[in-house]
Amino acid sequence: MSETGWLQPGETTQLDPRMLIERAAVTDVVIAAGLLFDSGEFETLGTLYTADALFEMIPAPEGFPATVSTREQITDGLARLRQINQETVGVHSRHATSNLLVTRLDTDTAEVYSIFTVTGCYTDGRLGLRRLGNYVDLLHREGTAWRIAHRRLYMQEPPPVRPAAGRDTDQPGTDQPGTEQLAAEQPVSEQVEESEA
Repeated sequence: MSETGWLQPGETTQLDPRMLIERAAVTDVVIAAGLLFDSGEFETLGTLYTADALFEMIPAPEGFPATVSTREQITDGLARLRQINQETVGVHSRHATSNLLVTRLDTDTAEVYSIFTVTGCYTDGRLGLRRLGNYVDLLHREGTAWRIAHRRLYMQEPPPVRPAAGRDTDQPGTDQPGTEQLAAEQPVSEQVEESEA
């Protein structure tokens, strides 16, 4: 690992058994988030986030706020988004998370970059591509489990992969300072519903 905490791809010093176990655990969390959304298991999905988690979409899709904070608001908002997709568009999503790259891994913090592809199974039998983008996930350890503390979802331009010198390590995938205002006062489920009206 470099002095900046960047895990250099291909370094064999990262391949000791403990490191491999931790890498498997953090990547499982990233993959499980999409699968649980697709199956509508939002109570279980909530367990993958820290209580004070932050979720950002850059840029936000229509019907979803750009920034959501707390485990409850994240899962409520995602549940409402799934419901809207099924009721108004007639689509059941399938998330494929690929190209996972663990770029930071220490005792209690991990960062994972990945690509997501969302396909749709429509009620009329059609299949289609819904979205492409990137996740940048900052995970924190809680006891024996890894949990997503900050998820950035890039809907268009991919984020830089290698961290810039001096970047705030709690702000994954960007050279910019963190968000000061983490959540709107109105619950996310209401924001999603209003924006669809």
